[in-house]
Amino acid sequence: MAIFVSAVEAGSFAGAAETLHISPQGVGKHVRSLEHWLGARLLHKTTRQQSLTEVGARFYERCKAVLMEVEAAEAVAQELSARPKGQLRIAAPLSFGHHQLVPLLPRFLEAYPEIHIDLHLSNRLVDVAEEGFDAVIRVPLAGDELLVSKRLKTESFCLCASPEYLARHGVPLTPEALADHQCLHGNWSANEVWQFQGEDRLHRIKVNSRLKINNWLALLNAARHGGGITLQPLSQVSGLIADGELVPLLPAYRIPVKEVSLLFLPDQKMPLKLRSFMDYVCGCFNDGHEA
Repeated sequence: MAIFVSAVEAGSFAGAAETLHISPQGVGKHVRSLEHWLGARLLHKTTRQQSLTEVGARFYERCKAVLMEVEAAEAVAQELSARPKGQLRIAAPLSFGHHQLVPLLPRFLEAYPEIHIDLHLSNRLVDVAEEGFDAVIRVPLAGDELLVSKRLKTESFCLCASPEYLARHGVPLTPEALADHQCLHGNWSANEVWQFQGEDRLHRIKVNSRLKINNWLALLNAARHGGGITLQPLSQVSGLIADGELVPLLPAYRIPVKEVSLLFLPDQKMPLKLRSFMDYVCGCFNDGHEA
């Protein structure tokens, strides 16, 4: 079939022979053998030109489809037998990377000994293409529509403070009451807005803070020592709440969740090293194995 398709596309046995690195006689032999097997003539051939018969034209189209499927099957087999290797440059938010991603990496590196990871932890907004990253982990932002997004997890949040702080300043009962409290937030945003969903409407509260830190773990540490009220990922504070070090606030209000995703450049054929990493981390978070 491959030789027949090549003969049709080259326009002659000689042209196909040059492409396939066999003799024109060899091409003719294969085509005649195919015609004998089918019991039908595929080509009208003279000394000057060749043309497809009606059967040959329809058979040619089906042969192309079959050969494409064969090529795809071979590619899958080669990919499955290949070993993921090479360097992966990954960027992730500082606290998320430290608390949830880094604990997963030793098992990944053990499973894929020929992959090397160059992990950049920063709250700076990185450009995947310009800075040469294979992928970035973050809450998708405006402008990320040009990247492929694979959801890792849904991040829930909790508003909390230490018992010491609440004993000194009282417990806020509504989102608007936060205006009278010391709220801790990151210095990556000049106008920090916290959102709370009530029974009737969404409350958007602009937070004023005397202490701004560009690290969630440092903010959490400040809250533990009575520095103020903090809005933290639930995964980071659930243990401290259970131990009584922090107290959850505004239980009647729901804090909107955020989707944390793995973002990467679109590519018709994803590198095996990136696919291995994506499948691994997605599996860890979806199976509830996050640290």
